[in-house]
Amino acid sequence: MPRSPRTSREKAEQKQKAENALKCGTDSERTNRLENMPREMDSFWVTDTDASNCMLKGQVMLRTDKANKGLGFTFDERRVLSIHGLLPASVRTIDTQVTCCQMVVAAMSSPLQRYTYLITLSQTNSWLFYRFLLSNIELYMPMIDASSYPHLLEYHKMLFSFGKVLYITIKDMGHMHQVLSNWPVKYVRYLVVSNGASVQSLGDLGVNQMPALTSVMHQNVVYSGIHPKFCLCVVLDVGTNNEELLNDRFYMGLKERRPSNELYEKFFEEFTLAVIRKYGTHALILCQDFEAQKAKRQLEMYRERQCIVDVDFQCIAACALSGVIACNNAVKRVLFSTNMILFYGADPTNVGMARLCIAYLKREGLNEVSARQRIWFCDAQGLIVIGREGIPEELLEFANYHEPILTLVEAIQQLKPNVLVGGCSQANVFTPDVLRAMEQSAEQPIIFALSRPASLAECTADAAFAYTKGRCVFISGSKLPPIKYANKMYQPGYCSSHILLPGLTMGVMLAGFTTVPDETFCVAAERLAHMVWPKDLAMRNVFPPMRKIQCISLHMAEAVFTYAFRRGLATLWPRPENPLEYIKSKMYESNYNLHTREIYCMQDRKIATTESQNFYQLNI
Repeated sequence: MPRSPRTSREKAEQKQKAENALKCGTDSERTNRLENMPREMDSFWVTDTDASNCMLKGQVMLRTDKANKGLGFTFDERRVLSIHGLLPASVRTIDTQVTCCQMVVAAMSSPLQRYTYLITLSQTNSWLFYRFLLSNIELYMPMIDASSYPHLLEYHKMLFSFGKVLYITIKDMGHMHQVLSNWPVKYVRYLVVSNGASVQSLGDLGVNQMPALTSVMHQNVVYSGIHPKFCLCVVLDVGTNNEELLNDRFYMGLKERRPSNELYEKFFEEFTLAVIRKYGTHALILCQDFEAQKAKRQLEMYRERQCIVDVDFQCIAACALSGVIACNNAVKRVLFSTNMILFYGADPTNVGMARLCIAYLKREGLNEVSARQRIWFCDAQGLIVIGREGIPEELLEFANYHEPILTLVEAIQQLKPNVLVGGCSQANVFTPDVLRAMEQSAEQPIIFALSRPASLAECTADAAFAYTKGRCVFISGSKLPPIKYANKMYQPGYCSSHILLPGLTMGVMLAGFTTVPDETFCVAAERLAHMVWPKDLAMRNVFPPMRKIQCISLHMAEAVFTYAFRRGLATLWPRPENPLEYIKSKMYESNYNLHTREIYCMQDRKIATTESQNFYQLNI
């Protein structure tokens, strides 16, 4: 017999009180630990991080990716650095070297060949690597993007790259700060962190998801101009529950099962404290590919005391939110509060988008109760309502009062949503009946199929347009080609963190956030929605073109940067008079720097006084 709503709510309140009591009991302990913890450096305030030109010897430079220029070393540099004769006589500019790289890549036939070549280039010459990517972003960035080629994650065990990632295992507990100190760069401004538990709907990949972390770093450098030396990619190796990896003799991570939640929380707590001690509270922690429960809990526990963001939980969710805002702006310039949104599945992106939708509804003046009445969740067991048995823990906060509904089709027919968001990693769960129900529910239904890769999407773009009679706006978690329906071409939207994360990261870093509230992502989503081109909207594409990603990231960073000062979240002082120009001045330049200083003759220098001139002529 189902429990009554009152009994269910009372039990939920008792559980919440117990959790609050536990949290309060540990808050004082955490506060004391933070206050008494030694601090080494707050890297936010370090502005001059360039090493002296005489710090490295020439032969060391040839083996250091951040110093090596290949044939770009001038003759003066070769003689001064004692590498003359170690290189051919030709001196090439960086643009000439880029042309040579383009010819090599064009001659390659497989994605694995191109990926291997580019990763090798990144390990030998960083300047040339990023200059090459910038030469044609749309063509070359997908070649190193693990989300574009998921099988690259499988190749990782044969393509280990030294020096790009820091591996911290659960065996290092008690010595986390010591391991973090082994990273050779002291001035880290943001960390890309993952435990590899939930990678692109592919499940638990352990340390094999390392290419996904380095992809985020490369995107931040190329798309928004964040200097690569400020980034640290961290793999938290806590084992894996993937039987295939446990039995794989080539797997490079710990071959043991993941620990209990209690032990894992102690592990992550120590990691966050080590980050604060080493780099300060301004260091941005970008979490990616965590389990939904852990992603949610980590944000709740740490977002108030340090700068932490979850890529799946918040950034992809903000991108999806901007798609809905863009649709509203394109049709009738209606308020966001007119939307009725139905989510299917407990994917972190769904949960994160629902939270951001509630925050955005509150910005329009709705109270908590009214905002939650516009947000509904459904899973394989039916609508998430108060009193229902077997509600997933991550969806308890979205349970509303309503009569039980057992199927998704019935939920659509009764609730009349205009937005349907799928994130369940179940292929084709949006059946023709579901899509027909959406066609009858709204004048222009907005359908998200966010599960990746495309083989796990809730429905295809062709099916969405066919069963909604061409009236829908279709948004996918994978990049799809244009489709033709009724002699018209339409472009499915591509909802990805690529278009939002780099600019947001730049804005958070430069303003000196110490905490990132949900409203930050609402501001970013709103700015992104206003940058969609009219010709793209005409093709039902609610995102700006990726070929303009650098401009998009720049304006995204400005929006976040300005918001920080408006809300009192910025710690940068003094406030720049022109935020856009300030951001541009901090962007990474992929030009070669001279490794030798200008040589000058002291005999030609003028002496300031007659006495010093006489002394110079007589005694020197």
